[in-house]
Amino acid sequence: MGYLRLAVARDAAFCFYYNENLRELARAGLEPVFFSPLSDRALPEDVAGLYIGGGYPELHAEGLSANSSLMVDIRQKAAAGLPVFAECGGFMYLTEKIIVNEVDIKQYAMCAIIKDRCRRKGSLVRFGYVYIRDRTGLWLDKDAVIRGHEFHYFDADDNGDGAEVVKASGDTVYNEIHITDTMWAGWPHLYLPGSSGFAESFEKKCRAFHTYR
Repeated sequence: MGYLRLAVARDAAFCFYYNENLRELARAGLEPVFFSPLSDRALPEDVAGLYIGGGYPELHAEGLSANSSLMVDIRQKAAAGLPVFAECGGFMYLTEKIIVNEVDIKQYAMCAIIKDRCRRKGSLVRFGYVYIRDRTGLWLDKDAVIRGHEFHYFDADDNGDGAEVVKASGDTVYNEIHITDTMWAGWPHLYLPGSSGFAESFEKKCRAFHTYR
């Protein structure tokens, strides 16, 4: 089987990626095709999946919100079954809006794929290394563990409950991440190398979409 084209957001707003993750996805059969949510009007042609990593969407919220053409394209393709993997800043981009400043109500519309809002907090939220288990079984076996970390000053009204997240210290456990059959979107930055099988699962979802669309 040949490689599938994977749309990967990369610009000033979305600039945090582990190179190891991109290599792991490529090994699984997904070829990164980079695009800019700030300037591109649509996703690249003939992509089978979408990966939106972390970065600083709050610093570029006005520009992201102004590019409504791309957000409509992403929303329509996601509704049609395009598999989407989004972490931290990417998760923020998929919500209804980013509230940058609640004092003078500076807020910007985002993709609205997830019915949720993100707002700035006064300090780091759930900061640190974590271990993640898919509670739904839709992406991974329930005994599979993914390593990751959280680093964000924003929080959402609804962070999801699809995964069990355990701080590396072992003293804190909570549920978060929006997980459906075709979407994984949440705050943790994942580190894919290892035995979790996340890259392979994502590739299978992308191949199913590519085959049956």
